[in-house]
Amino acid sequence: MTPVYLPVALGALVIVVVNGTFVPSVPPASLRAGRVVGPAALIARFSDRIDVAADGTLTVTRRDRTCVARAVDAALELVELAPLARCLGAEHVAWDARTKTLALAFDGPILLRTLPPFDPNAPQVAPTTVFTPEPTSAPPRAVDSGIPRPRRTAIPVTPSSLDPAPNPALTGPSP
Repeated sequence: MTPVYLPVALGALVIVVVNGTFVPSVPPASLRAGRVVGPAALIARFSDRIDVAADGTLTVTRRDRTCVARAVDAALELVELAPLARCLGAEHVAWDARTKTLALAFDGPILLRTLPPFDPNAPQVAPTTVFTPEPTSAPPRAVDSGIPRPRRTAIPVTPSSLDPAPNPALTGPSP
């Protein structure tokens, strides 16, 4: 069974093409209040540097241009793409409503790249001590002493010479 909100959510998704190359992102670009918005990961594909402030504003740099954009959705850091692309020097920004495609064209070659795994400009936190208990010692191993011997358990036996009164029925006639 398909949830009721799924077709509405799929209807708001937008395809972003930069210089003829499809640029995927998570979360994907979408329509919000008639504007195409996308996450910082998508913007990083066509910019040189992105700085995110504590209040949610993004400072984006591409070549010699620096632009500041306020996030439309602070939780997902979604930013309007078309005004930001124009500010960064896009030669052509086109919206096709039928295919829900935003096409961006920048001057000169552009390298489409992913975000680096480590940002040396990001604030660093000092490492903290984590308590890790030491493993317990293993019990002593059994010592191999050679060939195994059978168990010698005492079986209680009463000798017949110690019986107080022999049973005449069991002994028979005496000679």
